[in-house]
Amino acid sequence: MLKFLVDESTDLRVSEKLKQMGFDKGSVIEIMRGAEDTAVIRKVIEENRIIVTNDKDFGWLAAFYKPPSIILLTLREDSAENRIRITQHIIERHRDVIYGSIIIATEKEVRIRRL
Repeated sequence: MLKFLVDESTDLRVSEKLKQMGFDKGSVIEIMRGAEDTAVIRKVIEENRIIVTNDKDFGWLAAFYKPPSIILLTLREDSAENRIRITQHIIERHRDVIYGSIIIATEKEVRIRRL
């Protein structure tokens, strides 16, 4: 089963949508508000979670910390609704390769790189 941790910058509504979809989800806002990015990375490693974020610093941190997976949303229309739509699209179309990857998504393209 996929397990997620949604970053503070991404919006609590993304976390709630993951819960509605039946996934084990956590939210940085709810469980570790204000935590440094390195603490968030350690949490996802410890709990084998996929981080969903729009904070580009996590792409850089992945090189050092090797988290289970990162979904990095780099969206032009940066609304909660669009973040939800793109995250759902990634899960539906790329579910089998999410773990072990950094997934960088825009409205037009999903790039998948193995960590």
